[in-house]
Amino acid sequence: MAIECEDQELLDGFLTETAELLEKLDDDLVALEKAPSDTELMNGIFRSIHTVKGASSFLGFELLVKVTHKTEDVLNRLRRSELEVTPEIMDVILEAVDLVKLLVSDIKGGDIVEREVDETIGKLLPFLSENAKEATVLKPSAAPVTPAAPAPQATETETQPSAEPSPAPEAAPVKTPEPAPRVQAPPPPAPRDDKKGDDLTDNTTVRVDVKRLDDLMNQVGELVLERNRMMQLNTDFNGGGDDTFGEEFGKLSKRISFVTSELQMQVLKMRMIPVEKVFKKFPRIVRNLARDLGKEVDLLVFGEETELDRSVVDEIGDPLIHLIRNAMDHGLETPDERMAAGKPRKGTLILSAAHEGNQIVISIKDDGKGIDAEKIARKAREKGLITDEQLATMGQREMLDLIFLPGFSTKEKATDLSGRGVGMDVVRTNIKKLNGIIDIKSELGQGSEFILKLPLTLAIIQSLLVEVEDETYSLPLAAVLETLRVEEREFHTIGGQEVLKLRDSVLPLMRLQKIFNVAPSERSRVACYVVVVGVAEKRVGLVVSRLLGQQEVAIKSLGKYLANLPGIAGSTILGDGRVTLIIDPAGLMENSDGSGGGRIAA
Repeated sequence: MAIECEDQELLDGFLTETAELLEKLDDDLVALEKAPSDTELMNGIFRSIHTVKGASSFLGFELLVKVTHKTEDVLNRLRRSELEVTPEIMDVILEAVDLVKLLVSDIKGGDIVEREVDETIGKLLPFLSENAKEATVLKPSAAPVTPAAPAPQATETETQPSAEPSPAPEAAPVKTPEPAPRVQAPPPPAPRDDKKGDDLTDNTTVRVDVKRLDDLMNQVGELVLERNRMMQLNTDFNGGGDDTFGEEFGKLSKRISFVTSELQMQVLKMRMIPVEKVFKKFPRIVRNLARDLGKEVDLLVFGEETELDRSVVDEIGDPLIHLIRNAMDHGLETPDERMAAGKPRKGTLILSAAHEGNQIVISIKDDGKGIDAEKIARKAREKGLITDEQLATMGQREMLDLIFLPGFSTKEKATDLSGRGVGMDVVRTNIKKLNGIIDIKSELGQGSEFILKLPLTLAIIQSLLVEVEDETYSLPLAAVLETLRVEEREFHTIGGQEVLKLRDSVLPLMRLQKIFNVAPSERSRVACYVVVVGVAEKRVGLVVSRLLGQQEVAIKSLGKYLANLPGIAGSTILGDGRVTLIIDPAGLMENSDGSGGGRIAA
């Protein structure tokens, strides 16, 4: 049934406000389960549901009113201390919130779907009964009922005559005669197949702080002034007789360079959003996984205010979910296993984000059992994913990277939670797409850490300009790990692949001159340069003639006819007007024929 609303602006306002309230609810409810005595948090959760109910009632969304009303009643009993927060209550409240999200998502889509809500409401009702002995823990009968917290203020869209809702009729005062008959606790909620309500945010628009807009306007004003100055200089120069042209033009160039950089930074900041947008969904995920796996886990989150481009934010959600599931399922032990190993019963999972130059570094760290590199290698060999010869040349780092191979798993029996196969392969695919890097640190018995290094933005990048014979190429600096000056006699060939021994590992090499079929120059060179690049878990050395330095470049498309050139991400224009191709390290590795010297496979 299509939604009919006389005031579209009112409906849009409802959807925006409701999405913001529901976004925060998951996190708040999980926090409340850990700190049930936090009155301010409890009242905040109650107000959120109360506001959604009031606005839904005003707009005539009956199903939404029905679910939010019963959820509000349970929360009202919790905040009046007539019930205590338990995992069972929280399971049902979270299920109700999921249903609310789904119903709001239907409204956002423009249709009212007649969804079945009675099952979820039926799970809420036992907590509204005066006989909720088994479903929850009641306060001691002799204790007086705690008075309600101050009433929340009604919003403009609510139709309640008073901000303080009247107690639900089911929530009768607790009686103290004979023991009440036991009430069966509702079964834990079944996971919903419909993921439509998971994300209600509108990714086509972005909110911008007014100060950022003011800064942007100021920089545009400065650019206009410098443009006027440049036009005046041009007039004076063409008119002749201006002996100070060189000096004035030099000053103007510096000013325009400064203002352009500032303007570019302001525009980039307008696209930046906190990584909190992704992080906020993880407390709920960790809570549910811990319940399913019978584990006790503390999730610590740091750096959620760290900002990055929204295009990157949209891509990192899936890999982070898989890495967290992996840590919960494979890394952290059960309470009994941890006690036997001399560890605290409760495991710790740390999710953190921070800026590091022009990159964002995201870390997922656990204090679990760590990864057994030898076991990983044995499994990979048993499954035929690697040969004995390959295994013989592998160090611990290469062994750990085997978990990213498609179809790899250390589990004897597959589960629906996670597996090192499909999940870790998704991680690699997504990080490759972003030209990011994955590092693994692990110590047996102590825990593991997965470190993602991602570019802040995909539009303007810091690049390393390299010369390949007489051609110039641009390499994304985010993918560059280090550069080396080496003599060609230090190269070796193993199984047809050119390699370089680099500290404690063997680095495969790729000659860009042969890959891109660049004509050799007449200059003879004894030494060359190797640029070590990393994409996801892989490392490779790109052999080039010279390093020309760093430069910030804007990525330009090659157009639809040249869009799918393997190993090329796009192009840019240098200061002297030359067009330079930007190398795509992920594409190079994916399409190389493996010999290190041949052309890219078409």
